[in-house]
Amino acid sequence: MALLSTLKRLSGVRPPLVDVALAALWLILFQLAALYSWRDPGSFFFDYEKASKPLYSAIRESETDEFIQKALTTSATSQQPDLQHETHPNYVYLDNHSSTRICVGIPTKGREKEQFLPRTIASLVDTLSPDERKSLHIIILITEENPKANPAFGQSWLSNMADEVLLYSPVPKYLSPDTYRYINESKPRESAERNEHVQMDYATLMETCRKQGTDYFLLVEDDIIASRDWFPKLNNALHLLEASPTPDDWLYLRLFYTELYLGWNAEEWHIYLPRVFLFYAMVVGIIILGRALWGRHTKKQSPYHAASIVRFHLWFIAFTALFFMAGRVTVIPRSEGIREMNNYGCCAQGLAFPAHQLDMLEGKLRAPPHHAAGDSFIEIVADEMNLRRWAMEPSVFQHVGVRGSSEKGGPRKELWNYGFET
Repeated sequence: MALLSTLKRLSGVRPPLVDVALAALWLILFQLAALYSWRDPGSFFFDYEKASKPLYSAIRESETDEFIQKALTTSATSQQPDLQHETHPNYVYLDNHSSTRICVGIPTKGREKEQFLPRTIASLVDTLSPDERKSLHIIILITEENPKANPAFGQSWLSNMADEVLLYSPVPKYLSPDTYRYINESKPRESAERNEHVQMDYATLMETCRKQGTDYFLLVEDDIIASRDWFPKLNNALHLLEASPTPDDWLYLRLFYTELYLGWNAEEWHIYLPRVFLFYAMVVGIIILGRALWGRHTKKQSPYHAASIVRFHLWFIAFTALFFMAGRVTVIPRSEGIREMNNYGCCAQGLAFPAHQLDMLEGKLRAPPHHAAGDSFIEIVADEMNLRRWAMEPSVFQHVGVRGSSEKGGPRKELWNYGFET
């Protein structure tokens, strides 16, 4: 009977008004987090199916398909950028003096399901002005021993969009020697494993671009789609790096990354944990100051009750948990421009290297042992040489190759930039 009477008495007690207000605020913030953080893979509210839906990339694919149709009969190369005269007439182009000379290297191999190379090249050039296109030299490396096995081989759109096509076998006489070139001296061994082959392909493209004398080499995988403004944004990012106090201490600038690895990493606790302690100290300070002012006004000072201290910490834990539930990408927004990304970048969909690093990196790629994948090996070199790595914010490339290789839970989860689609 005593227990029943106690429960009745407790059930009749109304919670303090401050608890009601905090509960309402917590629920409002919970709904806002659910509304805005569904694209954040580190969020409790992450919606995989919704966030993985192609939106902007689908628009870009449609635009590139139109460009490819025109490229079947019209040149869009750096020497004859005829198509650039009629594309996006209202687009704001770079002036001729601010455009950096860049050599783009794209290794490609035929895929079983879907071929992405045409859209990849088209998305890189379809929004460029004639002057911008002239500053871009695009080299395609067909990596098959028998290039005829690659669907892109001999296609007119390839000759009309790429400036050079490299082959590991002699060029047939019916193909233009001005576009196609045999590179037997850089050919990987026939017995080469995949990692060695990829590294040798990268080295071949670096060597070819290095001989072009351009300012930068841009390594691009053949399964990306570029944003309309990727080129002016890349130029702006490179100018920022050139103007930095230490312009020579970096290895690459990343044009693509996935947010999957940018969550609450334990190794980076020093970045976000101080924010929690700062918020805690700020709230406690406000409470102490408020009580002091209230006590001075009322001529009395109420003591701190243990129950109030416990309630305060329970609410603080609740709001802190919501902070982490919302996801790091959501609650710690990133400013547009460039930011250092020495870890958690992934992968080689788009990496811009300064020319002065190419000779060193090419030599390391060619030297055995070839124990790591191409992109992982580049990270190893950066760590060994103590070179910084940067990333463009936001990403200007999207990895669309997931459609050709996986279903839910596969590479799409790992190689997708969710912010690109907004």
